[in-house]
Amino acid sequence: MNNTTDQKKLPLFPTLDRGGRIELVQHFEKSACWNIDFIVMMGLSTALAALGLMQDSTPVIIGAMLVAPLMSPLIGAGFALVQGNVNLFKDSIKAMLFGVAGGLLISLVLGFLTPQYEPTLEIMARGNVNLVDLGVAVLSGMAAAYSMGRPDLFATVAGVAIAAALVPPLAVVGMAAAAGVFWLAGAAAVLLITNLIAIVLGAAIIFRLLGVHGSLAGSQRPLWARRMFLSLVLVVGMMVFPLGDRALKQARVGQARPSTYPASLKLRNAVKERVATEKNVKVLTVARLGVEPDTGIHILLVSPMEISENLPSELDDIVDNIVGEDIAVRVISVKGIIKDHPVVVK
Repeated sequence: MNNTTDQKKLPLFPTLDRGGRIELVQHFEKSACWNIDFIVMMGLSTALAALGLMQDSTPVIIGAMLVAPLMSPLIGAGFALVQGNVNLFKDSIKAMLFGVAGGLLISLVLGFLTPQYEPTLEIMARGNVNLVDLGVAVLSGMAAAYSMGRPDLFATVAGVAIAAALVPPLAVVGMAAAAGVFWLAGAAAVLLITNLIAIVLGAAIIFRLLGVHGSLAGSQRPLWARRMFLSLVLVVGMMVFPLGDRALKQARVGQARPSTYPASLKLRNAVKERVATEKNVKVLTVARLGVEPDTGIHILLVSPMEISENLPSELDDIVDNIVGEDIAVRVISVKGIIKDHPVVVK
């Protein structure tokens, strides 16, 4: 792409000449359209992200973000918005919507096929959307647009794709909905929508600064483009207050960090079924205190009286049978008054 630094208003900011703009249009017409390549890569990246989220594996999630093709139509939409290219804008939005719909379908299927998996820390992190995520999305769109407009920086687009994190929240929406955790699905959907809108807006701002315009230099953009740009600004502006309030609340409460690591759902249900046969005994926690093999399982019970002497040994046998090996089981009984909300410990 050919660039020139001949700009009267912003002499230090590089601008795209006509040849550079033509190359960008050709690039987006190929990469920001709905075709078999887009379908295959979108499906693979979503499935990879879903599996990485279920495994709580950050490297796998990063790999999914690297191969996801969703960034191209978003940046293409921002470019088309500034240039007033209605055909490119429609193709980009079509690819984005179909890509999101296809990814949602794949994540739903994987969620129904793996009901034994519970939300991991990586999955839960996608439910903590706040103002910081909005800022990251806007800056990601800006960085991606600038790198595409500067051929020497084009290789940095992959890093921008990691920062934007489009596919993981998309995968969380489907998996959380399949698991019936609808609040998490809704929060991840808000994060996804925030990223999509903010990236398009950020890209449009940078392409405008790079000197992108319509076919006639200095001509006013079409009415639809101006209205769409204003709509994106208004939507992002409306998001600032609720996301900012959420960020302040998280700052006051503190970030979520696990004090324990959950045992399997099958193991927890088995322990609860056995404890349910005891009078006035409730299960507070069935978890591991670390990831080391010798950490074992910790079972915390609450009861207003002493628990039966044989209960700890029976719970130990239940854990060993389910796990398939002899591991350390620590049963801790706390004397307390059992209420629905809360449990008052003495």
